[in-house]
Amino acid sequence: LGSIRGVGQKRLLDIAASGMSFSEALDRWVADGNASRTVAHDQAKRYLDEFDRRGISIIWRSNSAYPQQLNDLPRPPHWLFVQGNIPRLSDPILGVVGTRRPSDDGLFLARYVGACLRDWQLTTVSGLAAGIDTIAHQHSIQSGVPTIAVLGTNILEDYPRGSGRLRHEILCSGGAVVSEYIPSITYSAANFIQRNRIQAALCRTLLPVEWSLRSGTAHTVRFAVDLKRSLACVRMQAWPTQVNLDEPYLRKTNMAVFTLPQDQVQFDAFVRQGVSQVPPRSANQMSLFAR
Repeated sequence: LGSIRGVGQKRLLDIAASGMSFSEALDRWVADGNASRTVAHDQAKRYLDEFDRRGISIIWRSNSAYPQQLNDLPRPPHWLFVQGNIPRLSDPILGVVGTRRPSDDGLFLARYVGACLRDWQLTTVSGLAAGIDTIAHQHSIQSGVPTIAVLGTNILEDYPRGSGRLRHEILCSGGAVVSEYIPSITYSAANFIQRNRIQAALCRTLLPVEWSLRSGTAHTVRFAVDLKRSLACVRMQAWPTQVNLDEPYLRKTNMAVFTLPQDQVQFDAFVRQGVSQVPPRSANQMSLFAR
């Protein structure tokens, strides 16, 4: 269906929400003269051959490998395209996100967090963007911990341009690359915002390194707050006491602010405790699934 002109991500989600099977939807589409079954089948086969060549799997919500913490979302992905180590998606995960254009202070904080990863031995998740995200992935790899990249584009697309080498290193180090977008979908700002909800849901604790109230990172923070994820905020001593942290919505979750490196002991304890705790709804989902 997704290979047919005019059938995009939104229409597929509408079909999934309606309860109609995709086979029935395709039959109707063909019967109405809106598509050729042969053309759609041939294009789908090309996609599947490419998935097979690259080691990409499609994980449905009904699959036991589907990460149950995504069910905390009001609109969980109906499917995930996953390249790499699928079980890592269900690990206790630390989210590390931030600006694409970090300041010197932001670079210091990101690298400081990266230096903690070897000791924490936590799987990380970020968005494969330039700046803080890239540093998070790179330091995870250097520390010998798996890292997960959640894409805002389809999994076959080389975006951001030139990220292919980092993607390869993520996969070789036991991590994974994830997208919910069908192969015909390309870049859009709205897709990146929706991508951020997956990052927030996968992690148990989110660590935003440097961000503003109008940014992609702010969307991830809001999603994390709504999902009751712990929030570990870091700052430099020279920064004003309140940096994006006086917003009322931030009081809705377990949040703490740490000045680094002075607050290292408290920072370390907060992250370890936050990641060790399964969010209540996720725990219930996993309990039901186990039965």
